[in-house]
Amino acid sequence: MKVLFFPLLSPGHVNPMLPLARELVSRGHDVVFFVNEAFEQVARATGATTHRLGNGLALPSPFQVAHGGLPRVKDLMAPLFEQMRQALHELPHMVDAARALGAEAVVYDPIAQWGVSVARALGVPAVQFEMAFARGAPSLTREMKADMGGPPPLAALGALVRFKWEAWKLQRERAVPAMNVPGGFEAFADLNLLSIPRGHQPDAERFDERFVFVGPSVAPRGDRGDFPLEWLEGHPVLLISLGTSSMNQQPGFFAACVEAFRDSPWRVVMACGAGVDPSALAAPSNFLVRRYVPQLEVLPRARVFITHGGTNSVLESLWFGVPMAVHPTVGGGWIDQPLNARLVTRHGLGLTLTSTEPRALREAVERLDTEPGYRERIAAYQPTLREGGGAPRAAEALLAFLASRRQAASRSVEARSV
Repeated sequence: MKVLFFPLLSPGHVNPMLPLARELVSRGHDVVFFVNEAFEQVARATGATTHRLGNGLALPSPFQVAHGGLPRVKDLMAPLFEQMRQALHELPHMVDAARALGAEAVVYDPIAQWGVSVARALGVPAVQFEMAFARGAPSLTREMKADMGGPPPLAALGALVRFKWEAWKLQRERAVPAMNVPGGFEAFADLNLLSIPRGHQPDAERFDERFVFVGPSVAPRGDRGDFPLEWLEGHPVLLISLGTSSMNQQPGFFAACVEAFRDSPWRVVMACGAGVDPSALAAPSNFLVRRYVPQLEVLPRARVFITHGGTNSVLESLWFGVPMAVHPTVGGGWIDQPLNARLVTRHGLGLTLTSTEPRALREAVERLDTEPGYRERIAAYQPTLREGGGAPRAAEALLAFLASRRQAASRSVEARSV
């Protein structure tokens, strides 16, 4: 079986797909990731091969919004629609490559709608892989409306109009199925794999057998590089990271962390993202500041985690038994972050930061580290993370779905020949 993977080109979307790819490869199937240069190494580490896409499909670089402060959902719409336009330019080449590879199925991120178009062009099954919550839950719909921060700006509407026009031209000139943007972001497939536990999903009772909540699959990614893990030995470790997206450009927050834990007993590992110069933070000797750190290597050694509350980070922290202080990074919250913050706080697995002043940061970390109830409650919650079956269950559900599709197609051919 040859399966093509189409993730959104962001670490938070590529990484959750890697265990499923590794599982399929271990069962003798061929996996091909359609990624840009930045993700070729981690994709190939699963045993998959890669087809390189252009770097224009990557998410936008770190940016500051015109109104100041943190970006809101409406501020992200124009860059996202421009990314979709870049995908249009590459879509004919993706279709040609997929056809030459002999693709039999597609696994796609719901934002990477080019994967759906490739599957439609080839007439092969498409399976959706969601790294966060299934959309369509009433509480999520309310959250999205609150997160918008107002109507879409003119720049976003202009970008969407340009996308629609170019998609129409491409469909007429090259007969390539158009990407359903933005409607496809909210659409579901006949099989939807979710890397969260069912108990983590808002309004979970609304989702039928088409939705398989396999939970997280936490495994090393081979991205340690030259990170000095030995520097952490024999010391209490505090991990600080606001994720890898363009919304973590918060030099003021990182500076407050430096002030809060300067010359403390903590060995502080801080990932400041691509938009902040680590040297500009003037961190003391008990800090190790880098743009990116190997989170799955550091978390097992950490006692407390200050996080933006992205779904991957929350589940990984719970997996390793580390209590969290959650600080969502988008004004009003990006869909999963405020929900995760509330879940973590409501279940006593951590707390939500109400202030990022140095004193408040110190008090939050001290409380999480010294009150035993946090770790006890996390230990009680951990079986929930594993009940979905992880990557093996995802592979079984995917292969069973594809087998049923083949059988249905065979019966249809037999019926027509009678």
